[in-house]
Amino acid sequence: MTRHHSSAVADLTILPLAPRLGAEVSRIDLRTGLTPERRALLRTLLFQHGVLVFRDQALDTAGQVAFAEAFGPILVFTSVVDPEPARPGVHEVHGGSVGWHFDASSLPAPPVATVLRAVRVPPVGNDTLWASGVAAYQALTPELRALATGRYVTHGRGVAREPGDERPIVAHPLVRRHPHTGEHYLYINLPDWDSPLILGMSPPDSDALVAELRAAYLRPEHQLRLHWTPGTIVMWDNRAVLHSGTGDHDPDTRHLVRICLAALHP
Repeated sequence: MTRHHSSAVADLTILPLAPRLGAEVSRIDLRTGLTPERRALLRTLLFQHGVLVFRDQALDTAGQVAFAEAFGPILVFTSVVDPEPARPGVHEVHGGSVGWHFDASSLPAPPVATVLRAVRVPPVGNDTLWASGVAAYQALTPELRALATGRYVTHGRGVAREPGDERPIVAHPLVRRHPHTGEHYLYINLPDWDSPLILGMSPPDSDALVAELRAAYLRPEHQLRLHWTPGTIVMWDNRAVLHSGTGDHDPDTRHLVRICLAALHP
């Protein structure tokens, strides 16, 4: 299968959506349950494409939970979006976040994947962007790869804390190796609300390297842009793919439901 042409895999149709990441999976109804063979295939496609898009799905929240749990345990954590009262691992997203980030990367053990479902979306705007950490790493010069490798970077507003804020400062490896594909990727949060600090470097040197990494990550050819429609389900690899909303919509007209996975079943 190439990245530029649709193809049939088993009884599914796979259409790559961008040069470096993303594929639309069609001829599948996510309500009917997943056989072990189909689940294994979708898991492989997730590692290959980073972002999987399923259009025109008639899932409710219970169905979304069942789909997510077929791949791994749901991660329950405190978020800036509201949990559904009966299901604390299910987050109601009204509007969206503008800024390139990984979901919950300020946790010591962040989620490995995210499943997001469109409930209500405006007819125009409301898009989401994803960017490939693998492509970003591969775009670095050998000198920048050497400078970034072996270092740790903070997640979750850098090292700044308000008086009385006792949350721990969390740092993750800046260059990571994907456990399933073996590919190296950049793991750094880049939204305006975060202030990543690369440990072992002075703030000016850290800021300069972050700027270089941002430029590599956010090249247009490394990105996928998706327009949401009701019934769209997107699953992505939260380890190696950054995402951001576009913010070009009325927040009251956009309702999505998010589930994050703590791990993936073998």
